[in-house]
Amino acid sequence: MAIPFQIAISGQGTTGYTLRATSPGGDIETLIELPVLTNDMVTNGEMLGPVLFPPPVHQLLLEAAHTASEAGNHVQIQLHMALPEVAILPWEWITLGRSTPWQPAIRDDYPLIRVGRITRSRPALPLSGPIRLLIACAPGAAAAAAAPLGHALAQPVREGRLVVDLLRDADPFMLREALAEEPCHALHLVAADATGQGSTARLRLGRALDAAGLAGIIGDYQELRLLTLAADLGAEAVALASIAGAVHDRLGIATLALGDLDNAGVATFCGPCYEALVADEPVDLATTDGRAALAEAEDAWGSPRLWVVPGSEYLFNARMASVARQSVPADAVAGEAAPVGKPLRTERTFAGAGQMASRALTSAKAFVVGTTTVGEPAQRARNEAPRKQGFSPKLVALIIAVLVLILLISQVLPSSTPPPPVPTVVPTSALPLLEP
Repeated sequence: MAIPFQIAISGQGTTGYTLRATSPGGDIETLIELPVLTNDMVTNGEMLGPVLFPPPVHQLLLEAAHTASEAGNHVQIQLHMALPEVAILPWEWITLGRSTPWQPAIRDDYPLIRVGRITRSRPALPLSGPIRLLIACAPGAAAAAAAPLGHALAQPVREGRLVVDLLRDADPFMLREALAEEPCHALHLVAADATGQGSTARLRLGRALDAAGLAGIIGDYQELRLLTLAADLGAEAVALASIAGAVHDRLGIATLALGDLDNAGVATFCGPCYEALVADEPVDLATTDGRAALAEAEDAWGSPRLWVVPGSEYLFNARMASVARQSVPADAVAGEAAPVGKPLRTERTFAGAGQMASRALTSAKAFVVGTTTVGEPAQRARNEAPRKQGFSPKLVALIIAVLVLILLISQVLPSSTPPPPVPTVVPTSALPLLEP
């Protein structure tokens, strides 16, 4: 269980914005000033880190980390940025220190999420089979986006833990039809473009679509637990983030905005992220795996942004036995407390984030799909089992009814053969008595 550490930034006063940090150990409120950012995200993260964690807040975080470590848990950093001018800032890039930088977005002992206004979410979806992922690509975006993503997901698809469908040249009407046609647990949407910010944000999926329109399309499908938004190169990362946050606030489902990652970067992120989800990992740690893979590939690890309702990080449950998680040994918690910064995370049977990142990046450069179902239409061919020979239940019931009817008729109708004659007794006269 994660220890929440929430940071909220509210209205600007005469001396700056108000930052409030809340944890089980107490609350701290302080004033901050936002820096003027550059075009270099690493530099921006180094400037935003001290803003988000001034000394009093940093001390409160260390206390929360010690509490989590003693209990065998981790700290979850929750960013509540309600103001539009604050929400658009790249907080996922925050960094403290230079020689040994502390970057919570790529540490699974300090997973970083964004939270919105909504406080209730859909419960974890019970599953006894694979997770079903629909990749819907806007016209012109399918070929370039689907190929590297298909390679990154090849392993869980081959193992039967993930079923992937591809919807090409998608528009809102086709998306609605595809969602109604087959079960969908996670939707990966690749838009042709995204522009604007806040309420004016739009993405292009055949036509312009805002957050309300997208929420109206996907909101009726109760099995959906994750929405991932990506777009072609040139799309505005702020627009994708604005729509993802607004859809989350409307529906309560977990949403991911992948920002300005190119197709290879999306594959590098989604391979470990989706593989962690099919292994029954919570979505905050799955997102951390994806960011860590980007960092190892020297890609834009701070681009993905995750919105999730605190406490609802497990999107699915009742995993198949082949991917069941091993529980943490009792002595790992009851024994000596782990030092702060050392995660107590369960062991998993699939490859590490670094290996998956290298594999996904190498495969993405090939831009060929040959081992997964990506590329097939959303309506898949169904394998019908051979029909068994024999009488169907309806036929057996009909035969029984006919036999009962014949029996009843035979008892009511007169027989066509005459009954056997009844012998009559003829009286005989007494015989004469013979005398000698």
